[in-house]
Amino acid sequence: MSAPTTPGQIITDEESPRLHGNMGSFELFFSIMAYNAPLVVIIGVIPVMLIVGNGVGTPLVFIISGLILAAFADGFIRMSKALPRPGAFYSFISAGLGREVGLGAGLVMLGAYYCVAVGTIAFGGIVLGALVTDTLHGPDAPWWIWGAVFWAVAGILGYLRIDVSARITAGLLFLELIVVAVYDLGVSGRGGASGLSSAPFSPGHLFDGSFSIGILLAMGMFGGFEVAVLFRDEVRDPDRTIPRATYGVIAAAGILYSVTAWLFINAVGVDHVVALVTGDPEGVMHQSLRHFGGRFAADSANVLVNTSSFAVLLCAHNVGARYAFNLSADGIFPRALSGIHKTHGSPHVSSVVFTIASAVIFVPVLILGIKPLAFYAAILGIASITALLVFFLSNAAVMRYMRKEGSEESAVHRVVLPVVAAVGLGATIALGVKNFTLLTGGSQAVSNLLLVVIAATLLGGIALAFVYRRTRPEVYQRIGRQ
Repeated sequence: MSAPTTPGQIITDEESPRLHGNMGSFELFFSIMAYNAPLVVIIGVIPVMLIVGNGVGTPLVFIISGLILAAFADGFIRMSKALPRPGAFYSFISAGLGREVGLGAGLVMLGAYYCVAVGTIAFGGIVLGALVTDTLHGPDAPWWIWGAVFWAVAGILGYLRIDVSARITAGLLFLELIVVAVYDLGVSGRGGASGLSSAPFSPGHLFDGSFSIGILLAMGMFGGFEVAVLFRDEVRDPDRTIPRATYGVIAAAGILYSVTAWLFINAVGVDHVVALVTGDPEGVMHQSLRHFGGRFAADSANVLVNTSSFAVLLCAHNVGARYAFNLSADGIFPRALSGIHKTHGSPHVSSVVFTIASAVIFVPVLILGIKPLAFYAAILGIASITALLVFFLSNAAVMRYMRKEGSEESAVHRVVLPVVAAVGLGATIALGVKNFTLLTGGSQAVSNLLLVVIAATLLGGIALAFVYRRTRPEVYQRIGRQ
């Protein structure tokens, strides 16, 4: 644990607490990829995209989303080398757009990962309960009992060395990918329903249905790659490990989602898939899994949806704890939260606090009788739009930092790729705000309230930084792990 400090004391880089770990490219890649929950995306999100998104054009919109985020990742990776700090977006935005915006963004991202964690606890309670009761014919219990199992195990693993979580998520993701591979090979080997058509990749289908909802949902399926930089102190050879893992996740997710969506459309039939999925989205996907992947794929998917959801929770918990750790190390939060476990090298104090905070929110949820699916939809709606907002701010920070520091990077890296990312991210944010009720599953009034919460968190962080600049300049100077 780091040494205690007194008010007003300036903390040098040597005294600043640092986490420890030994993750390689493989473990980091799987940790990030697991956050995307590929099996949940394939079973739960792709059918929804066919219904409310751009229909048969779904595979192509995944490719477009991947290209936009690859353009963003170029500057993100270059910024990580110029600023070798573990604060990720919090550090980058502070360096590029100022400490005020940086602190606001840091609080917003902490809130986003908190939302992902608590939302996944609720969703985990639903899917684990269904598995135990309906599939295994075990005891019937309220959803929050099963959700508490997810919560407790994530809290225990979050306390330990990050390598432990990385190995567990890597193993769970590997099992998910086996199921997806069995299904994909089954569809391609049998030629789908009536031959494999390339129509889903045709630009003519790109604007089937709602392109705006399609791109919005697709973009949300590539989350989590900032974890690569946030775990900087816990990986081997970060200058090589981080770029490999980041680009690997974007490429793997884009290919996996696009190809599997294409094969699913062909498995059901290009001309009939939207109508059939609209009638029974969950049933059609499970029937397709059983028909082309066999009983192994269908039964395994029922189990692995639980492990996939848990992997999301574990990653969100670990990232949220490290955001709290970084804000504590800078003096924004109480310094006690930046304690480091002597054996595990983990931010064990912030992890415990994050675990407790993740439980507290369920007190009013249970008292008010809020349905877990409604809670899950609303809370993840906040996470989706806040992540895109911080992506946009980080991209702007990269452009400004490179110009301010006189970067020797070529115009392609300094201007072209960041502009492509800015246009893509900005348009997606605009579409997200316009269609926020679809993300939250609530009324316009509820959606407006949630948007106000996001804006208030960002503005509150900015205001707090101004206060620190006047009253505690030593803390202000540390904002963004400076």
